[in-house]
Amino acid sequence: MRAAIFNGAGKPITIEQLPDPAPAPGELLVKVCRCGICGSDVSMSGDAPFTLPLGRIGHEYAGEVIEIGRDVGGFKTGDRVAVQPIEPCGHCRGCRSGNAMFCATPRHLRGGFGEYMAIPSQRAVLLPQSLSFADGSLIEPMACGVHAWRLARLEPGETMLVTGAGSVALSMIYWARRLGAGKIVVMSRSTHRNDVVMTLGADRVISFDAEEAQIAEALGGPPDVVAECVGKPGMLEMAMRLVRPQGTVLSMGMCMYPEPVTPALGTFKELKLFFPMAYTADEFVETARAFDSGDIDPELMVSDVIGLDDFPDVMDSLRAGTRRSLKIHVDPWL
Repeated sequence: MRAAIFNGAGKPITIEQLPDPAPAPGELLVKVCRCGICGSDVSMSGDAPFTLPLGRIGHEYAGEVIEIGRDVGGFKTGDRVAVQPIEPCGHCRGCRSGNAMFCATPRHLRGGFGEYMAIPSQRAVLLPQSLSFADGSLIEPMACGVHAWRLARLEPGETMLVTGAGSVALSMIYWARRLGAGKIVVMSRSTHRNDVVMTLGADRVISFDAEEAQIAEALGGPPDVVAECVGKPGMLEMAMRLVRPQGTVLSMGMCMYPEPVTPALGTFKELKLFFPMAYTADEFVETARAFDSGDIDPELMVSDVIGLDDFPDVMDSLRAGTRRSLKIHVDPWL
């Protein structure tokens, strides 16, 4: 099988030939059909202070079950599945929270940028018949939005400002609208994503140059919630400045560099500040069911589909900031 290998920050990603995996007892062998490039794949394979482990990468993937290991029930060959990319121990304090990211001894199931993955059957979620493999690979990133809003306890009718218009921002818009948010305004540096942003539920797109008075005019006052989805230094401070007193700020951009923040600004406004991380297993399944409802076509978020051979160059261009895309999917079989 062929797979992308991360060889360390500053080193080229290579496409290598590896032995075909076989499912152990309790596992499924999945033929990967789509895997999305996450912003963390880009930043954590570059010069950020946090880096990916060496080896196989890719965690937003879906595919077809082609072989079933011993002691597995509930699946058959040909089933289409999305994958929750962490196997938790199931016993520690982190696991009891329901969020596998906080397991004390997790097994990361990275490898979606490759032809096959052997995964524990408990981490596979059957795709509804209405969903494509592209939809299935969007479940993982989009589940982050429902987790963030549940953590922040979004109230129906609350107004929302989203900074940025990337895939994380789209997740926040999608779920805010489904959960009953009031007006949603998005700040974007360009207009090429406006159609997708509006389709997912935003009421208006404005420039980052907009004055506070313009934001207040669009929302009927300062936003109740600001979702910071850019992840660059200075954005969190801006979110704290724009949100209303006693409002909520959600840090979704996962900035990996020191962030200048004035604590007194938060104190004077008595703000709530959250740093959501991933999703629970139930929220992953909830996202699949939401996609199945047919309110929107999730695949409209996919701007490019590439093969494995193009993957290293595309990653280089994303790290350099020279490629203008929304969500890029890798099809290992192109």
